[in-house]
Amino acid sequence: MSIRPLVIAAALMCLAAPAAALAPIQNHLNSGRAGERDHAYPLMRCGALYMASLKSAGDDVEPGKAEQVMATAMKMIAIASSFRLKPGDDPERVANGVMDEVESMIGDYAAEGGRAFASASLVKQDFKYCRNFAEPFARNYDMNPPGQPGAAP
Repeated sequence: MSIRPLVIAAALMCLAAPAAALAPIQNHLNSGRAGERDHAYPLMRCGALYMASLKSAGDDVEPGKAEQVMATAMKMIAIASSFRLKPGDDPERVANGVMDEVESMIGDYAAEGGRAFASASLVKQDFKYCRNFAEPFARNYDMNPPGQPGAAP
């Protein structure tokens, strides 16, 4: 009997397995050494969390508030993309890769929270982190290159 069919079957089962559950964003920040962390990841998670919350709330969110939440989420994701961009990278490819990850995170939040989205423990922990750290950071982060209008002196 050949081992090859067994290896192929095991590989297919791994691909079909559900994704691992999300851990709180704070766990990511507490792991590893600072230089080895992906600094874009918490911003991507917060952007995904905000988008997932809008999706979960549906028509229950007033349009002005929804626009504000979406703008904050998109700024977080844009900053994350800038953190991921390295010299020589194609900016569009990097941005598309970040958005692919964010879309996956939105699906993970939806699976994690289900109908009780706002009451899910992970969601509560992540909202706390995002409101206290990521949101103020995004609000105050200057994305304009030095010397450009709107750039910090």
